[in-house]
Amino acid sequence: MRFTDFLSEDCIVADLKARDRDEVLHELAGVLAATTRAPSEQLEKELVARERISSTAIGDGVAIPHCRFDRMRHITACVAVDREGVDFGARDGRPVHLFVTLVSPTHAPGTHLSVLARIAALLRDVRLRQALVEAPSTAAIRALLVQAEDAYLASQQSRHDIHVPAGGP
Repeated sequence: MRFTDFLSEDCIVADLKARDRDEVLHELAGVLAATTRAPSEQLEKELVARERISSTAIGDGVAIPHCRFDRMRHITACVAVDREGVDFGARDGRPVHLFVTLVSPTHAPGTHLSVLARIAALLRDVRLRQALVEAPSTAAIRALLVQAEDAYLASQQSRHDIHVPAGGP
C-alpha cells in the first residue's frame, strides 16, 4: 500500500488561498468533495471535529488534517502548499506550509492509521518539505511525493533483507 496511490493530481493545491485554520479546512474539504463527490459541508464538519480533538499540525511546517467519513468509498488524500504559511496551532508555534489531508471510509481504520504513519514518515525529511514548498506545479508536487515514497519503501525493504556473506554464515 502506497500513500501516493490515494493522491490524484486533482487533489493537489499548489497555492492555497486560505489564511486561517477554518479557511484551510473549508478549502481542503472543497477540493476533496470535488474529487470524491462527497458533500463538502459534511467533510468540512468531520475535519473540524477532528481538529477540535487536537491540532493535526505536527510541527516543522506540516499539518495532516484527517478524518474517517462513512460516505467515502475509498481512501482519498489531498496535498496543499501555502508558501506564506498559516497559523494552524502547531505545537512548535511555527506556521504550516504543507497540508496533507486524508479522508478514509469508517470501515478502514487500520489502513487509515497506516497511511497517516507513512505520510508522517515521508514528511520528516526536511529536503522533501522544502522541495514541496518550492515546487512549481501540482505535477511536480506529486512527482516529488512519488519519488520520496519510492526511496522510503526501498530503504524499508533493505532493512528487512538478510545479507549472508559470500561463503556462508
